[in-house]
Amino acid sequence: MIRIAVDNRKITLFLAFMLTIAGLYSYYVVPKQDNPDVSTSVAMISAVYPGASPENVQKLVTSKLEDKVEQIEGFDRVVSHSKNSLSIIVVYLTSDADVDKAWSELIYKMDEVKPELPDEVTQINVNTQMDDTAGIIVSLSGEKYSYEQLASYAETFKNELTRIDGVSRFEVDGKLDKQVNVVIDIEKINMLDISMEDVLNLLKIQNVEIPSGSIDNKNSKISVKIPGMYTSINEIKDTIISISDENGGAVRIKDIADVSLELEEGTHKFKKNGENAVLLTGYFDQDKNIVIIGKEVRKTIDELKDKVPDGIVFDEVLFQPEDVSNAVSNFMLNLIEGMIFVLIVVFIGIGIKNALVVSTAIPLSIIITFVVMNLMHIKVHQISTAALIIALGILVDNAIVVSDGIQYLIDNGEDKLTAVLEGTKKSALPIFTSTLTTVVAFVPLLLLPGMVGEFIYSLPMVVIIALSASFIVAMIVTPTLAYIFFKPSEKRKLGLNRLYNIFNKLLIKGLNNKRSTLFISFAALLGTILLIYQLGLQFFPYIDKNVLYIDMNAEISSDLEETEKLTTQVEKVLLNQSEIIDYTTAIGDGLPKFYLTIIPSIPSPDYAQIMMKIDLKKGNRFRSNEAFANYLQEQLDQNIVGGTAAVKLLEYAEPIGAPVRIRVSGESLEEVIKASEELQAEIRKIPGTMNIRDDAPNKSYEYIVDINPDIAMYFGTTKLDVQRQVNIALMGAEATVFRKAGNEYSVTVSSNIESKSQLENLAIKSSITGDKVLLKQFATIKLGTQIDNITRYNKDITVTVFSDVKKGYSSVDIENIIEKDVIKHINKEDIKITFDGEREQIVEKFSNVGFSAIFAVLGIYIILLLQFKSFAKPLIILITIPLSLIGSILGLFISRQPLSFMAFLGIVSLVGIVVNNAILLIEYINDARLGGFSVYDACIDAVEKRFRPIILSTTTTVIGLVPLVLSGSPMFTPMAVSLMSGLLVSTLLTLVIIPVVYSVVSKYAE
Repeated sequence: MIRIAVDNRKITLFLAFMLTIAGLYSYYVVPKQDNPDVSTSVAMISAVYPGASPENVQKLVTSKLEDKVEQIEGFDRVVSHSKNSLSIIVVYLTSDADVDKAWSELIYKMDEVKPELPDEVTQINVNTQMDDTAGIIVSLSGEKYSYEQLASYAETFKNELTRIDGVSRFEVDGKLDKQVNVVIDIEKINMLDISMEDVLNLLKIQNVEIPSGSIDNKNSKISVKIPGMYTSINEIKDTIISISDENGGAVRIKDIADVSLELEEGTHKFKKNGENAVLLTGYFDQDKNIVIIGKEVRKTIDELKDKVPDGIVFDEVLFQPEDVSNAVSNFMLNLIEGMIFVLIVVFIGIGIKNALVVSTAIPLSIIITFVVMNLMHIKVHQISTAALIIALGILVDNAIVVSDGIQYLIDNGEDKLTAVLEGTKKSALPIFTSTLTTVVAFVPLLLLPGMVGEFIYSLPMVVIIALSASFIVAMIVTPTLAYIFFKPSEKRKLGLNRLYNIFNKLLIKGLNNKRSTLFISFAALLGTILLIYQLGLQFFPYIDKNVLYIDMNAEISSDLEETEKLTTQVEKVLLNQSEIIDYTTAIGDGLPKFYLTIIPSIPSPDYAQIMMKIDLKKGNRFRSNEAFANYLQEQLDQNIVGGTAAVKLLEYAEPIGAPVRIRVSGESLEEVIKASEELQAEIRKIPGTMNIRDDAPNKSYEYIVDINPDIAMYFGTTKLDVQRQVNIALMGAEATVFRKAGNEYSVTVSSNIESKSQLENLAIKSSITGDKVLLKQFATIKLGTQIDNITRYNKDITVTVFSDVKKGYSSVDIENIIEKDVIKHINKEDIKITFDGEREQIVEKFSNVGFSAIFAVLGIYIILLLQFKSFAKPLIILITIPLSLIGSILGLFISRQPLSFMAFLGIVSLVGIVVNNAILLIEYINDARLGGFSVYDACIDAVEKRFRPIILSTTTTVIGLVPLVLSGSPMFTPMAVSLMSGLLVSTLLTLVIIPVVYSVVSKYAE
């Protein structure tokens, strides 16, 4: 194969050129995004039970849905919320569940349970697309324009933008529909012999149009039409509902009710910078380059702006293509910087001509990687680009080894073709082994379960692809170029004679003092393990984007106006912060999902959400989003009343919400709430905690209508009569639909009842006798309280306690303190307390990665066993792994980086990288032993021969990671530091410790 490539070098170079073209094209067309796609294993079920209390919703709807949900395959846990008239259930699957199969089964189970629910329960909605994230959100606002006018212009935009190739859909959010309100005066209808329900039914039957057929004579056939649909509001007002017995006069709806066309009440709405707004939300097709699509979308929007009147303000709440373009550009810049750094090291190390040959391995390997990424549908985002940066320095290692072997033979008088063939063949096995061991180290990371596994999947995959590409390039392209350009040269030492002399002295001293050397190494490793406890543990850092958001809950659960007042208070605080550029508010629901890891909100009149764009440079007061969020939280805590407001930062991968999260469960809600309050009081005493809160329900006042059944039946009045007519009077009910100018408006019947006395004087019509009796004649109305929400976790009544953590403190330490010192003070009789915060995520996910590392080590050992046919030699090589741990932990400690998930991932990634130098070192020791050297002299000789390429390959790998460190990314800096420091220290120690260990166990390694 090598000879064919060299003999046909023009074809080889042409194919390399064609690969370059294919790679550049692949990079252009491959989809680009900010973060990897993560298919969430969470679904939300909602069911409406009009007029039902939370207790009835829980008993008659929620509990039955929960029973069915538990039966699906892959079920993990369920969280339910039973509110007034509404049941919400959130279903979680296990990390290894077949998501598509589970969701299909869930939908089937929901259809199956429908007959078991009350007849009044409307259609059950199942949302299994919780990961559906908006690609663009545009707000349309204007002081002089109504919601209906703004929505009309948004619809025009929607129709035009949906036509763009690559756009899956656009939606208009916040469009407040109008409805015809028929508000009946109770005193007037009491004087008639009709009820609220009669008016409802009359409107329904007066607004129908049934085909009447046609008259067919001998000459023609003429259709007959009887107009029956309402054509105007006046027709509704003039609808006759009763005839006077005294004078035969007609009583019309307008005589007893106010009829008007108004905005629907109780729905959610949006505001932009305090002004009423509608949102135009767009979604892009997956597997397409949204950067290219975004340019077309923005061009179309700019054209459409010119067609709308002045006064309508357009604001980009979210424009993902621009964010993705900036993110990808920054990472590609880091990649290019890393390439330049590596090339500089190569040029200094091996001379210009040889460096030109070796350095081609970097761009060509990356080009091949882009081609394979395109074929395998791996997108370009920060994880896949970071993988390229990690692999960057390793890509040139194989080419360096091959070129070094070829150059050695040329310098020793071999003809060029023989030197190329023999030098490549001699390097092939150790290069293949070292590449394979590195690949094996990354393979288990592909098998990590859950959302985190999906999030980092492209990292090991891209590294494996890049390393495989570098091996192919080193075996085919590098020898071809070496044959063309290499000439005899003087032996070079990379200007490292002094450094080599230092290591040579250390090695000699180590070989002469084996026990002391091994003892010092063991002590260093033990000290490193102790140092781990000094590092802060972290799951994932918060995302360093210019976006924060606030979740708000009003104290009064059923009043949208009170929630809007709460948002106004929050907005006043925001207006005083110079760092806030603009903000968008959602009232009664959350904003359209604007980031992958945002958990979709549960619609509720007491809930609101604000998304803010910030620029910390404007205020010049804070150095990080986290510091500003902590400050803003303190300001909100001091300045708002009537509810809570929690400032949130965007999260990576699998969101955990508050870092400290504790579930308090039991059978009695009162006892659970009491335990939660006790727990919060104790947590407030712990330094570093902030914004401590829970999701305990509020109590709201309610009027309880206590019907005397004996008196009610005396009047012939049933409970259904009372419930139905009171329901229409207070909640309103849709009677029919009014159509005008292509629009449909629901016609809703309700009453003007605003007080207890008016309700008492509502006349209820008996369905048995037809007579009407005042409600107070057979019922008493008392003032009571009700729980506005019942939350259950796996069917247990649950209140969750949350605590955010101040910068500089560890959520893990805080949870440990709570578990050790706080829980014992809580009255735990019939109460179960479960920790479910960042600490638990760390334990679970770090354990998964740890098991991956164990499998990687076993895989590497098997490969080395096959190569060396010895049990001891692979173990010697594997000693480099704990040596790398010394460097990684020390590096994280010195740079004050936490041991985050990505840092731990970097340490595990080192498993396959650090063994490469040891493999080649052992190979050379074995060769020297076969040449008649003693163990002592063989170790000295091997280090002398391998010192330059080992230092060079380590330097290229380390220097390639420098841009990641300089980027300051909270996500990748810890990983880069752990990789760099681990590899650097491991390499330096490998040159001394590995020969010493070999000399100790040499008699067992034969």
